[in-house]
Amino acid sequence: MTLLNNLSSASEQLSKLPQRKITQVIILVLLSYIAYLFAQITWLGLSESDQSASLKLNGFSSVSSAPREQIEVKAIQSLNLFGAFSQQTEQRVEEVVEDAPETRLKLILTGVVASSDKANAAAVIESAGKQETYSIDENIKGTRATLENVFNDRVILKVSGRLETLMFEGLVFDKNVKPINPRYNKSIAPQPSKQSPELTSHNVVDQRNNKALTKVTKSLQKDLASEPSNITDYLKISRKQENGKTTGYQLMPAKDPTFFQSAGLKSGDVAVQINGFDLTVPREAAQALQSLKEQREVSLLLNRNGDMTEILFSIDN
Repeated sequence: MTLLNNLSSASEQLSKLPQRKITQVIILVLLSYIAYLFAQITWLGLSESDQSASLKLNGFSSVSSAPREQIEVKAIQSLNLFGAFSQQTEQRVEEVVEDAPETRLKLILTGVVASSDKANAAAVIESAGKQETYSIDENIKGTRATLENVFNDRVILKVSGRLETLMFEGLVFDKNVKPINPRYNKSIAPQPSKQSPELTSHNVVDQRNNKALTKVTKSLQKDLASEPSNITDYLKISRKQENGKTTGYQLMPAKDPTFFQSAGLKSGDVAVQINGFDLTVPREAAQALQSLKEQREVSLLLNRNGDMTEILFSIDN
């Protein structure tokens, strides 16, 4: 009778408790118990597997007369059985700089030597009226900018950690137009302007058979290939303008006048074309410099005191 009273009392107490919470507690306890059972079964299985493997290994050891040596994974890796890993195979293709707004620095880009190899790239930049040739990572005089990258139509500057674009003189910056990559198909060389003037024979100075000049030119090319910024050692180049428009580039001898004199150049000559490319058109001027990397003969059209003179010379026999 007492038991029935106790059960009845317990039932009344339970009915007063929140049923939803009780259900949640019961479910939680059941889930914990089931998880515990699965864990026991799993560890039991693993234990039996380990024992079985141990028995098999022990049996093998008792049959074999030779001692079992431990396998050294690092020793096998050091043999490079599948070849040595090279970081070069995972070189990431350099992405075109998208977020590089036009610079506000008062600089003029008058020449570029664009190359897929940054060590061979250079740019001729005018700052405060002075023209200098810069290589990658070199500081632009009079500014906090350094040369970051060189394309055929522009250069990328790094100014206080921020990338900025300096367009080739005469070209308009457009953030939606991607830079002209220095890599181009050698079999499809850029074509010169069809508006090139016809020259008569008396305007031509043919230096292609001048072996002394060819030797000097080859030495110059080799020097510039290793250090493009050395161009200012051989030539002083300045933009020539009339009524605000570029009419060419004035050439003056530099500290090493050997090439200047051997080529038959005269102080004050104004270069207007290279290999048929019009230097007064910014985009063609960039292409002209690029074409010099592939050509073995050079045609340089000069304005010499109002008279047009073409000088031909060879880079390599």
